[in-house]
Amino acid sequence: MRKIVILLALLSAPYFGHAQYRWDFGGGVGVSNYLGDIGGKDKTRRDFIYDLKVQKTRNTETFFARYKFRPAISFKTSLTHVTIEGDDSLSTNPARNQRNLSFRNNMFELTETVEYYFYKSSNVSGRPGLRGSRKKVDFRSYLFVGVGLLYSNPKAELNGSMVALQPLQTEGVKYSRFVPVVPVGLGLSYTINRNHRIGLEFGWRWTFSDYLDDISTVYVDPATLGSDNARTLANRNPETWPTVKDPVTGAETKVKPSSAANYGYEDFNKNTGKLNKRGDESNNDNYLSLLVTYSYVLKGKNKFYKSKYKSLQQRRKVVKRKTRAKF
Repeated sequence: MRKIVILLALLSAPYFGHAQYRWDFGGGVGVSNYLGDIGGKDKTRRDFIYDLKVQKTRNTETFFARYKFRPAISFKTSLTHVTIEGDDSLSTNPARNQRNLSFRNNMFELTETVEYYFYKSSNVSGRPGLRGSRKKVDFRSYLFVGVGLLYSNPKAELNGSMVALQPLQTEGVKYSRFVPVVPVGLGLSYTINRNHRIGLEFGWRWTFSDYLDDISTVYVDPATLGSDNARTLANRNPETWPTVKDPVTGAETKVKPSSAANYGYEDFNKNTGKLNKRGDESNNDNYLSLLVTYSYVLKGKNKFYKSKYKSLQQRRKVVKRKTRAKF
């Protein structure tokens, strides 16, 4: 076993010898939005970005390390904070509007992606012949795909405080806060003077959960829920009902109008015997982001590189000096 380890170390020495020329480290800021059970206009549900609510665009931040494995392929590890929100009050769909659900989710995402550079262009500007006057600009466009793990913690506002929804099991379902994701997208970058890289990246995340917004299936019997908060946040339709004051006692109560849609366990469809729909479990929740990034490209040479290429560099300098002397 020891011999195998030594052999692998010797074989990988050239790889790590050049590694410092291939790394860049950086971060970025941008915006994010989500596609799930909240949003939309008059129609019930539409694919892609047609249910997106621009008003609920929120912030996102990222830190990453990238390694250039081949001239056209890089690997990137990213840690990203993503904020998404949704609110039925912004929907023009009457059913969603009266459902009256809302949420906010501060998520943390760890991903590993592969970037494929399908277009590359280089340009050198400056006055040749003057040392340090020539600047190189590299432009690249790339596609990326990968895998990741998301920490999700949806919350809703209740009486002025944000309440975590996952422990309440508002639909009687115990779902995990850790969600696998598949990131895909498109990006471009400018590398200036070989050290400073500025980029723009659009990313889409397919997730394996329909509970980023805590909404997925149907209303359940309130008696099965474990707390008053759970019962209140499971069905917020009564909050939209008008308040009526008793002329005798003066007590104020919420009264369901005859035109109100049926929501909650009590209002199940008596014709079919099925519970009222709270969400759409046929599609998982997704989210997207747009980031502006900056990274610094490491170009330092290690001892291995110096010992291997020092003599070659010296010979090149001698050739350059001789060439200049002739003129």
